[in-house]
Amino acid sequence: MRYLGDEWITAADSALAEAWQQVADKGDEQTTIASSVKDAPGDDDKKKKVQWTVSFGPDGASVAAGNPEGDPDATMELDYGTAVSIARGESSAQVAFMQGSLKLGGDVTLLIRGADHLGEVADALGSLRDSTEF
Repeated sequence: MRYLGDEWITAADSALAEAWQQVADKGDEQTTIASSVKDAPGDDDKKKKVQWTVSFGPDGASVAAGNPEGDPDATMELDYGTAVSIARGESSAQVAFMQGSLKLGGDVTLLIRGADHLGEVADALGSLRDSTEF
């Protein structure tokens, strides 16, 4: 399955929902992070922008294509190469941010406070690496 394609989004949603059931402390509130990845390969070999949303908290966890309904709590913008490096585990979002290749918006302190939960999300999505075509 292609990274950030429809099949990958569906598999990511299932992996995160399943992994989230094992998380003991799910936090007090639902958090929504909207990601925008530019220059992703499209079906017709043209570059495109892919948007996807991760939501997690006491009500569960999910991954969905597109932007969330309403305003997200935080946003991340990055290019496809950076997104792939993070997804493969070769780099981290923190390193990409420090290098200027990941831009954050919204309540950035929420990302800092929720670092443990973001680690759970990364672990769940990391489980897809072996079956993902980058």
